[in-house]
Amino acid sequence: MRFSTSILTTALIAGGAVSTVHAALPKANEYKSSDCSGALNYGHHSAFLGDVTMDDSSHSVYLAGANWVGFSDKTSNGGKCSGSALTVLQGECNNLDTAHPGKRIKCVRNID
Repeated sequence: MRFSTSILTTALIAGGAVSTVHAALPKANEYKSSDCSGALNYGHHSAFLGDVTMDDSSHSVYLAGANWVGFSDKTSNGGKCSGSALTVLQGECNNLDTAHPGKRIKCVRNID
């Protein structure tokens, strides 16, 4: 009985750790709205999230789980960030059209 209780306790602790790690994964979710409201346009959520190109129809991005920098250009959809590093973006919702005066953010990079 003692052995099976130890195994169960270890499994529960490990399960909790996995849930905690999953919640902290980098996220960059795109929305057509300017304030991250409404339906998700494109969702990005992965432990390996690096450069995330913004679709031309997206106007805001919800960022979490990492530190992010917005870039002025992208090599292609699904490609890499290029151009100038414009600004460090805060967590949560960022308007792609107004987060940096005079320039639209076309790509975000996880700098962690």
